[in-house]
Amino acid sequence: MLWRNTLQPPAGNITVLPSGADPKTGVFAELYKETMNFVGYSMTTGQKLWGPTPEPGAMDYYGNDFGGNLDGQFAYGNLYSCGFGGVMYCYNDTTGQLKWTYGNGGTGNSTNAGYYNPYGDYPTMIVAIGNGVIYTETAEHTATDPIYRGALTRAINATDGTEVWTLSCFGSSWNIAIADGFTTMFNGYDNQIYSVGRGPSAMSVAAQSFGTSIVIRGTVTDVSAGTKQTEQAADFPNGVPVASDASMSAWMSYVYQQQPEPTNFTGVPVNIYVLDSNHNYRQIGTATTNENGMYTLTWTPDIAGNYTVYANFAGTNGYWPSSDTTSFTAMQASATAAPTATPLSGVATQTALEYGIVAIIIVIIIIGAVLALLLTRKHP
Repeated sequence: MLWRNTLQPPAGNITVLPSGADPKTGVFAELYKETMNFVGYSMTTGQKLWGPTPEPGAMDYYGNDFGGNLDGQFAYGNLYSCGFGGVMYCYNDTTGQLKWTYGNGGTGNSTNAGYYNPYGDYPTMIVAIGNGVIYTETAEHTATDPIYRGALTRAINATDGTEVWTLSCFGSSWNIAIADGFTTMFNGYDNQIYSVGRGPSAMSVAAQSFGTSIVIRGTVTDVSAGTKQTEQAADFPNGVPVASDASMSAWMSYVYQQQPEPTNFTGVPVNIYVLDSNHNYRQIGTATTNENGMYTLTWTPDIAGNYTVYANFAGTNGYWPSSDTTSFTAMQASATAAPTATPLSGVATQTALEYGIVAIIIVIIIIGAVLALLLTRKHP
């Protein structure tokens, strides 16, 4: 026996339950079931370190399952908790300090259900934690039929509580698995299994001459396995355009879930380089793909000869990188404009005119003198 510590039970006939531990920080927690408070203790000494934490929303009590243990998970030196109240709480597990909440804020930080759920907020359960992300689901033990609208699977940044992405999904709190960089879940809305993660991309590039300018264009498309399905292949016969991380949630809902096409779609940057006939490798510009996955760059070659074009998509959190090459020949470099003569001012113009008249008079006098001399020589 390393230690023994006898504690007095909390007042009010409160039920005390175990609530997990963090072996890295040496902390374990207990839960006061009826008041839904956490209390932290030292694994080394058994002494109380902090708590009880403030009582969360009243609806969280109904998420107490299998003996009444409120949904609480340890990771990254924190204790995370959320339930039927719809708000996630993040406590420092060594001090009990509340670091942040998710679900009770504004856009990008709200679980409010409005008219879709008579209880106010969507019941939100932690279903997995990994790679610095907390995954939650809207779920109930016994859902009504038809299922209410607006339920989401959410990915929350474990450090600061910011929303990483959301996906329209209703399920139970046991249907998510994460491995190898992918999150796999069952969606009760359409009875399909979803796999979410970083997917492959494909790039094309071509160059075409227009006078002295070269137009470089191509596409960057999503070539994940899901895009090959019958419905997606029919909807996007030229390929599914890649989307920026900021547009990903709305874009994937449009591609796979028959949701409205987003009006604020943003694509991804494509860096374009050339290797010229002097073997100089340099970047000539950056283009951004549009909602069709196409990018375009117009460039005027500065030397004549053969060029190799390299188009490179560096990748995002949603897509792996891709690249492609093409070539073209510039018959001549862009012409250098001839220097333009600077017009004389009014004073300078008048002075030049006067000098010109004087010069003409002098020339006439000289010619006259020469003629006179010649005539004198002919008549001695």
